[in-house]
Amino acid sequence: MTTKVLERAETILKNGYICDHCLGRQFGQLTKGTTNDSRGKAIRDIFAFAEDAGEETPIDKSNLAGYVFRNSKMKKEKQKKSCRICSNFFDNLDTISKKAVKKLSGFEYRSFVVGTKVAGSVVTNEEALWEEIGTEHCEPIKAEINRELGKLLEKQTGKKANFENPDITVLFDMGKGDVEIKPSQVWVYGLYQKLVRGIPQTKWPCRHCGGAGCKQCKNKGRMYATSVEEIIAKPMLKAAKASGSSMHGAGREDIDARCLGWRPFVMELEKPILRNIDLKKMEKQVNKDRRVKVRLVKFCDKDTARKIKAARLTKTYRIIVDFEKPVNREDLRKIIKIKSLVKQRTPSRVAHRRADLVRERRILGLTGSILSKRRAEFLIKTEAGMYVKELVTGDDGRTEPSFTGILGNKAKVKALDVVKIENIKV
Repeated sequence: MTTKVLERAETILKNGYICDHCLGRQFGQLTKGTTNDSRGKAIRDIFAFAEDAGEETPIDKSNLAGYVFRNSKMKKEKQKKSCRICSNFFDNLDTISKKAVKKLSGFEYRSFVVGTKVAGSVVTNEEALWEEIGTEHCEPIKAEINRELGKLLEKQTGKKANFENPDITVLFDMGKGDVEIKPSQVWVYGLYQKLVRGIPQTKWPCRHCGGAGCKQCKNKGRMYATSVEEIIAKPMLKAAKASGSSMHGAGREDIDARCLGWRPFVMELEKPILRNIDLKKMEKQVNKDRRVKVRLVKFCDKDTARKIKAARLTKTYRIIVDFEKPVNREDLRKIIKIKSLVKQRTPSRVAHRRADLVRERRILGLTGSILSKRRAEFLIKTEAGMYVKELVTGDDGRTEPSFTGILGNKAKVKALDVVKIENIKV
């Protein structure tokens, strides 16, 4: 027995009993189309042949338990011992898989992936062995457990393992012997309109208590009673039996602004029990609430949510502006000539939550009409990120140019609507 592989196997076998799985796993990167326990059995067979042929092997003879020899006078081991690496863990894999199947029974899913938290003692045992023999050709026990448990679950559930985008994760805690089920989020791409003023896009915890409840929020833990997110998510949460939601929008409109254009968003449903919800049915239920209108287009994934969040879409606004002093058509012509680069320092109204920077944005289109002596209406098309209110007011010189600055006539926004948002392909 002079080959490197057999020398290494001999070193492993001479220091106490080791099961086929843990023996074969030390050579797990060698050959395809076989399993670690088969590898271990093949190696053990070689030493059993040698022993029966009269060759003295320096291995722990408990590793030959179960073999019936023709020639060797070695005393037969009646029962195998406990593996010094895994304590015969793999003998219980079928029991663990059945426990997982039972916990999976309440969930709707098409695919899964297995994850394992390996017991600390097993990690220590395996690392001690690697210190002695090295890690060349070895596979960690975590990888084998995940694979073997996954194969059993495929057979028992009829579902497929999916390592890239599984519907559900089966987490096995080796130390506790427990199985935890973690469903992946359901992602839904859609478009919404906000038809009323006074509600935010997403949930807004009370800024005083952070959501815990206080006098300022009347112990509600929030700044506003509801949001676009909550109106859209309500029937979806119920249908999916999900624990919560997060909305990812392509920008957001101010609370006091309507969004009459269609704003892209992705709704993330957390820990759903059911996944195949009827989007058309959900859409109809949301649209019964006259404050929000929605189109639920399709199921998507996390990458779509990232794309939506990162999108820089041009928008068109309709603004009703009140001026301190009367305005005329010549004043409007001066404003309309702004069609240029606008420099905006972070507005004072959001400076507490955003970095104090100077941003440059372009006006892509601007028209206006007089409504009364001190009131005018404007349609403004801008690059993404333009602070439109500050374009009107000037924000005490933080935005230049501005309606106020151009006319020397203090201007303020009476009403603001987002009337068009550039399309995005997802």
